[in-house]
Amino acid sequence: MVGSGDHKAIGRLYIGASLLFLLVSGLAGQAVAIEKFEAGTLPEDTVFQTFTLHSVAGLFLFLAPFLLGVAMCVVPLQVGASAIAFPRAAAASFWSWLVAGGVLLAAYAINGGPGGGRDDGVDLWAVAFIAVLVALLLGALCVATTVLTLRAPGLTLARTPMFSWAMLVTSVLWLVSLPVLVATLALIYVDHRYGAVAFGRDGPVMYDRILWALRQPQIYAFAVPVLGFAADAVPVSARARPGRRGAAMGAIGAFGLLGFGAFVQPTVSPGSGRTPVAIVFALAAVVPVLVVLGGAATALRAGRPRLASPLLFSVAALLVLLVGALVGATAPIERFELGTDLYAGAHVHLVTLAATIGGLGGLWYWATKIVGRPLSEAAGRTAALVLLVGTFVLAFPDVLSVVVGDDREAERGIDALNLASAAGGVLVLLGLLLGLAGLLGGLRRRGDRVPDDPWDGHTLEWATPSPPPLGNFADLPAVSSATPLLDGRDPDGRTAGETGATDGRDVGGTEGTGEIGATGETGAAGETRAAATAKASGSVG
Repeated sequence: MVGSGDHKAIGRLYIGASLLFLLVSGLAGQAVAIEKFEAGTLPEDTVFQTFTLHSVAGLFLFLAPFLLGVAMCVVPLQVGASAIAFPRAAAASFWSWLVAGGVLLAAYAINGGPGGGRDDGVDLWAVAFIAVLVALLLGALCVATTVLTLRAPGLTLARTPMFSWAMLVTSVLWLVSLPVLVATLALIYVDHRYGAVAFGRDGPVMYDRILWALRQPQIYAFAVPVLGFAADAVPVSARARPGRRGAAMGAIGAFGLLGFGAFVQPTVSPGSGRTPVAIVFALAAVVPVLVVLGGAATALRAGRPRLASPLLFSVAALLVLLVGALVGATAPIERFELGTDLYAGAHVHLVTLAATIGGLGGLWYWATKIVGRPLSEAAGRTAALVLLVGTFVLAFPDVLSVVVGDDREAERGIDALNLASAAGGVLVLLGLLLGLAGLLGGLRRRGDRVPDDPWDGHTLEWATPSPPPLGNFADLPAVSSATPLLDGRDPDGRTAGETGATDGRDVGGTEGTGEIGATGETGAAGETRAAATAKASGSVG
């Protein structure tokens, strides 16, 4: 597994390592929350460093690589590819990110980071941060290229599964925006090391130069996959056909466009976060979430929903993201006077935790493909509900503190809001630990036959065995709709053979010789799974 070029192994490594980094970010965030309630808990010279550690690690050492890991496991399966594009580059992206992430934490440990007291530690932080971003961009390039060039015959871009489409949008958005952050960090490094003229040595001033990447609208660049996951998982959980596919794809694309935030960096244009363009972006971000949420509601009304964990994760993630978008919509408007750091922090918590909930939902939904066995439904449902409640308890006190208390809790007699926010942080940590416990419990499960399609899924990933073999598919499938497996079970007036190609490579449960059915046991010309795996293994670098 360590030296593998198999996209599933690389994705699992990304997921596992990012969850370890999550513990670091979560503990740092809880320390900041306690410090806000009880000043003096942390040493004065480490408060700001702990805050930046929570923000940077939470976004670039946990959330982005976690979503990238899920995508590396799932996207090639969804588009019918035998491997990810540039498999060795995908492996290199993980190992580079892991080493750079370790060095980034080491920089903080030696009193580095923005505002750190050790100059070489600050320099090391900037270099390690650049390496983390370059590694993530390399992984994003592999995912985007897979969707664009390795789709199965007949799977046009318009028929691409929603999660794969969302990851294409996300990857392109990262590729056009995060290099700006790389350039900013390079300038910070050169300035700090050779003169400290432009940015100085003051931590808040230095951190302010990269803050655009952690705030609105750029923060939406890390929540786009939530919309894709929900658009895929909700109709399956509702046992209904997905409707208004074009509207959902357009909404996901628009949300990605609205997540481009490089234009608001203060280095280029001070005060650009309150320009009419920024206000329009903030207000418009609510619309795509409403479109996807409306599509989910339509599917639930039309079908026969089952209260499965993917459905709960999807609904929870969409609700949190909608509230986050509504909070973000008011922040840039000067007349509301809500543009404080505390209000922005509440918005960031809502958006990033929505993405986290969606990512965990994807882990539960595709568990048989990612880890090779289903995860506990009880643990998944409980984690989704605890995270939903915990996120609102964490963020709402900060919103109320700004709206009601003008960010002066003690003077207004509402300083108990800080305690409530800290309690919400504890609930979020509890929900994450429940999710981690459910994942570990599933990994320890042995002996049961793993179903290939536990959810009666609609798209190609469910046409492979669980766990998928090296090479994924015995024969490259051909499709003629966006929901080939659903069409095979419920053709809705068409014959099952019309859902695939006419050369015997139908998808969806027909009885052709070259079938790739729900069990995935046979390949072209009746080929066995073992023979097909051996044949396909040569295509993985």
